[in-house]
Amino acid sequence: MGLTQLIILSLIQVSWATALPTGQQTSSTPVLCSTDSRQIAVNASNNATWPWQTYKSSTAQPPALLINKTGDPLYDGLIIFATENGGTPAAEQESPYIFNDEGELVWSGPVDITYNVRVQTLNSAPVLTYWSGQGTAGEAAIAGHGYGKFIILDTSYNVIHTVSTNLNITLPPGVVTKSALDLHESYITPRNTLLVSAYNTTPADLSSIGGPKNGWVLDSLAVELNITTGEVLFSWSSLDHLPLNKSKEPLGHSGSNATAPYDFFHINAIQPVGDNYLINSRHYWASFLVNPKGEVLWELNGYDGGDFGNLPEGGTFSWQHFARLQEINSSAALIHWFANNNALALDAPIPSTGLTLQVTIPPNKASPPKLITNFTNPQNPVAAYSQGSFSYLPNGNGFLAYGSNAVLAEYGPVSETNSTEGQVRWSAQLGYGESLSVYRGYKSVWHATPSTEPSLVVLSAKDVQNDDLALCAGTSTMRGFVSWNGATDVTDWIVYTGSNNTTLTAVGRVNKAGFETQFAIPAGAAFVQIGAVENNSNFVARRSSIVKIGGSS
Repeated sequence: MGLTQLIILSLIQVSWATALPTGQQTSSTPVLCSTDSRQIAVNASNNATWPWQTYKSSTAQPPALLINKTGDPLYDGLIIFATENGGTPAAEQESPYIFNDEGELVWSGPVDITYNVRVQTLNSAPVLTYWSGQGTAGEAAIAGHGYGKFIILDTSYNVIHTVSTNLNITLPPGVVTKSALDLHESYITPRNTLLVSAYNTTPADLSSIGGPKNGWVLDSLAVELNITTGEVLFSWSSLDHLPLNKSKEPLGHSGSNATAPYDFFHINAIQPVGDNYLINSRHYWASFLVNPKGEVLWELNGYDGGDFGNLPEGGTFSWQHFARLQEINSSAALIHWFANNNALALDAPIPSTGLTLQVTIPPNKASPPKLITNFTNPQNPVAAYSQGSFSYLPNGNGFLAYGSNAVLAEYGPVSETNSTEGQVRWSAQLGYGESLSVYRGYKSVWHATPSTEPSLVVLSAKDVQNDDLALCAGTSTMRGFVSWNGATDVTDWIVYTGSNNTTLTAVGRVNKAGFETQFAIPAGAAFVQIGAVENNSNFVARRSSIVKIGGSS
């Protein structure tokens, strides 16, 4: 890392502490002593980079999550998100990640610009999906979208689909890409199609809002694709259906040329609602229900409620993300957003919230929306000027990702607090201020057995800094380090040793500890191999390569 010095922190925070050695030999089963081997590193020459975790058997360098929790019940799922650096290198490694809620890494994806990693369902099977491509930067008028492709992984982390199409749209000058899918939305529908957003650089008459007659805009598109063929099944243009003068985004210096088009709508969420589509606009402060013909059926905005009537106290919103309808019946529904309530980092900050309104279906101004949640933490409010998500979890908790502020939080049900603000039961910080972003974050059930083999590294105990196994390793002078990137259900490791690489014998069991487990290799072994055991069974799911002690595999 050049002049960068890695310092292993002596951490006070319990959330960052490594586990103590576990396991001694029992009377019936030889259990080798082991420990969670992760270490926390910092960049001594750059205080903008958040501390990260390091391992011996993996090149992953995920952020160290600074966790606070109350001990109240949490949803039993895994934390899923991708990190995105801002103007400064705030994360040591930009990747999509899966963690448990103790802050232990489960999976580290490709080191790349990725967004919106999440668990979805395709053809009745769970899949892991994310967007990969190039984002836009520069002035606010052109920043905040991207051009890329959509990746679908199975439960072995094999790529089963790559959705890539240029959509026949016009790109800004200087942008070269084979696929024009935007980073904001990638939603697999119940009909096994894909909803995506896109931004088309388009000529437009801006004279009605004080701009040039021969102006330029970013036309937000909502598109439904056939996942296998890339065929466009539905396409909706904001420019074709909505007036420019309803936008809350100032024209400023944008709109005069294709290099800086006016982003009047800024699409950031699409959801299928039966045969219709819920489309969210950050710059209109509004969500729209659109039918298959592209007609707007209704509008719900954050200042006067639109077609739904006056908003309740605490129910206004602006610059919002992640609009979702749920619990829909013939007369009512819940709609929720991550309500940013901020546009620029320089604005006087307003707390961002997880906002839920109960609305009458179809809209009836005589029966206006009711406030259900406004999840926020009054003791430690977070103001996110961009990005963010808010999801309901199956146990009734709410999960928020604070976008441009790298904070995640799980709230308990409002029914247990008698307050629409809810109560934070778990939170994690993984960046300084607004230097690191988490566009969306999720908590989901995910079970995976990677197609790759476990990774095993062997070192001499004298070469291990701060050897935590010295007191329990007996005569062992060698240490093994094992991880299996993405494995969710490993509970134990079986250790095989031998005098040659053709006759290995199981000599002990190691309790899995964290993403990477350090264990003592029995004295006298010339070769060692590890087998992964899932769900406390006696079945070895997969073995590592054989490693020669003191040499190569």
